[in-house]
Amino acid sequence: MMTGRTGKWMGSLLVMLAVTQFYSFFSAIYGYFMNTTDYEFIWNFWVIGILACLLLTAGLLLIRTNTFKIPALVILPLFILYLGFSVYMYQWKLMQEYEGIPFNFTNTILLILAVLVFVTLFFVKGDSEADLLNVSDKRKKKWRLSAISAALISAGLTIWAITLLINEFRHPTEESETAFRFSADFDAVFAGFSVLIFALVIFVSFRKGSYLLAGITLAIGLLFATNYLWFDQWMRYAAENSLQLGSGENRIFGINLLIAFFCFSIRYLSISREESVKACPTFLFSRIFTQYFV
Repeated sequence: MMTGRTGKWMGSLLVMLAVTQFYSFFSAIYGYFMNTTDYEFIWNFWVIGILACLLLTAGLLLIRTNTFKIPALVILPLFILYLGFSVYMYQWKLMQEYEGIPFNFTNTILLILAVLVFVTLFFVKGDSEADLLNVSDKRKKKWRLSAISAALISAGLTIWAITLLINEFRHPTEESETAFRFSADFDAVFAGFSVLIFALVIFVSFRKGSYLLAGITLAIGLLFATNYLWFDQWMRYAAENSLQLGSGENRIFGINLLIAFFCFSIRYLSISREESVKACPTFLFSRIFTQYFV
């Protein structure tokens, strides 16, 4: 059993993993219904959708109860096995066949995070009362205002990105000649969803932090950050091979990087004001070694 805030932190991370899978699932659904050409909805997408629902359920149980970690310990190995299979079959093998082609590390990062969450849930017993320190009201107020400010900036940046995407797909610029190559119209839909989440964060932060919203915000930040890294790799590849790629899209992915930074800030600020630094994941991971190997 887990006590204190450990279960809530891990539940928040499970929600983050679930949202990243929902992103892939709904992206596939959107492509299936909006694409005018033949679009095959393969079995992988159904597995992703089911795993996303299971991860979200396990995360919500941990956030609500703080202690019920059995569903997470059952679901995470299934998710790790599937993601490991996907990374090997559809990324590492292809990378070996097409040497030099940029590699998208999103699923690899998610796989590592999932393993860390599973190990933490399996080994770490949780927080004792001594690990949780009272935070002064003055400090809570500063964190609350900082979280609200970060959410406002994120919302503003995201609306800017939506505007650029909509304008480009309606009226491609001479610089890009055609609509963006690395950005799709679903990115505008996801950005709109992100704005709604930032608005909820602003509203909820006036009262207290939300582990559910923190997990969703972290997922948004991770997706924006990994998309930027993928785009950056393609730009380096294009420069090395004298290719013209991503013309006009640099601004969009620069905005994505800024959004990711503020999302990570929101995730920390909106939760840390409720608890001691001792409840953070870094401390939790280190406890595995102090409890079992020291």
